[in-house]
Amino acid sequence: MTKLNDTGGKEADFIRRKLSHLTCNMEGTHHTVKKSRLAMLTDACQISKEEGHRLRTDESPSSEVTTDPFSANDKYPSMTTLCDKLESCDLSDLQSNGHQDLNSVNINNLLQRTTQQDILCNTEEMFEKDDDGDTPLHLAIIMEKLWLASIFIKMAPAHKFLSIRNKLFQTPLHLAVIMRKMDIVRQLVCAGANVTAVDKNGNTPLHIACRDGFNEIAHHLLEPVRYSEIKCNPNDIPYQTIPQDFDIANYDGLTCLHLAVMNRHVDILQLLIERDVDLNMIERKAGRTVFHMACISGDVKLVRTLMNVRACNIDARTYSGYTPLDLARDYNKDGVYTILAAAGAKHSAESVDSDSK
Repeated sequence: MTKLNDTGGKEADFIRRKLSHLTCNMEGTHHTVKKSRLAMLTDACQISKEEGHRLRTDESPSSEVTTDPFSANDKYPSMTTLCDKLESCDLSDLQSNGHQDLNSVNINNLLQRTTQQDILCNTEEMFEKDDDGDTPLHLAIIMEKLWLASIFIKMAPAHKFLSIRNKLFQTPLHLAVIMRKMDIVRQLVCAGANVTAVDKNGNTPLHIACRDGFNEIAHHLLEPVRYSEIKCNPNDIPYQTIPQDFDIANYDGLTCLHLAVMNRHVDILQLLIERDVDLNMIERKAGRTVFHMACISGDVKLVRTLMNVRACNIDARTYSGYTPLDLARDYNKDGVYTILAAAGAKHSAESVDSDSK
């Protein structure tokens, strides 16, 4: 089974090589009737220079081209026209492959095999799973074909098709975060992709962004959808609370906040604080708050950042009754211990005594 770890690495490189080989096979001149939609759209970009002289007069780039890529007056539109219709397509991949004159790239071959009715009535075929559970949208994101991923997002028959999970329970949104594709992340969120879907480790896309320190991606996931971003959506999107519930824990009992603090991502922490996250949430195994974790790490900057928030409880106790001051002492974090003692933090015994009075 094809496996893509959250942190990328050798597994991601292996998948890219595997999929690049698959793409090379798609570029052949022999096409079958059951050829996948991914290959059909990829073939549209492989128009050779020898085909240029065969273009009809009405296929040549013109300022009078209609805005409808499937209208009768412009039967074979340019790829630029198609992407303008679908909006927010990134054509940088085409440019990097030497197709500088994008208006000269046409989709004659594509539309000779696929009519408008065929595309509109059979878009569900574009979201069929392969043996690893990946849809063409998953593959386009892994292969970093952003313009193609944008097309799939726009052509989804319903929002549920954007949250299909592979055998690792990863949705396209998980993969877009792992691959650090900010534009695709925002497009998926605005198109109705489920922001709270969890992978095989119980991580939502926001968990991954907070764990790995992807600040800008976390911002895209936390930003509520604006009307201007969805007014052109072809489908209705479901109601989702954005930002999501910060108390969602993964299968290790960790919230997004705990993952950010454990990995010392102060910028992510500050972003969550601005979104009114509860700093006194506990992880599910030992009952520690993020302040306990910051004290164990010995990171003075992190400790001070948390102490500057009035709502942070510096005397919170774990399931075993330990306070942050206890943990700073036990883990020999002298700098943190001094700061806490100066701020009036208490040991667990002192906390119990004060509660009994």
